[in-house]
Amino acid sequence: MYRAFGLLSPDTDFNLDESLARMTEKFPGFTVARDGDRINVSKGEWWISLAVVAGAHIQKETEGLIGHLAGVEPAEAEALVASDRRVEVWTDVPDPFMEHFNDYLFVVEVLKSFTGLLAVDPNEPGVL
Repeated sequence: MYRAFGLLSPDTDFNLDESLARMTEKFPGFTVARDGDRINVSKGEWWISLAVVAGAHIQKETEGLIGHLAGVEPAEAEALVASDRRVEVWTDVPDPFMEHFNDYLFVVEVLKSFTGLLAVDPNEPGVL
């Protein structure tokens, strides 16, 4: 089970259409599909999803995460806290032998290809 957040600054170039295109290119042989504000990447019984989540609670949660991250410049932290949107990545499929760990890393790599997006691990607050 993997999780990641893409913290979005207000001036990010992240969008779901481009994310879908980049995921499709990154995952040949996988099914990559968009369903509203969600993109699903799957192969066989394994899947991972990403979705844009918005709301006032995002700012408070981001502020809490930023406080635990090393190496984030004050101006970047301020911009990230100003946003009420983020990208959430998750799968609930157990992966005891880490067969899909690289797939998870590829999703994070696609997120990191957007400017104005900081990929973090919400479970062990750290920059990915």
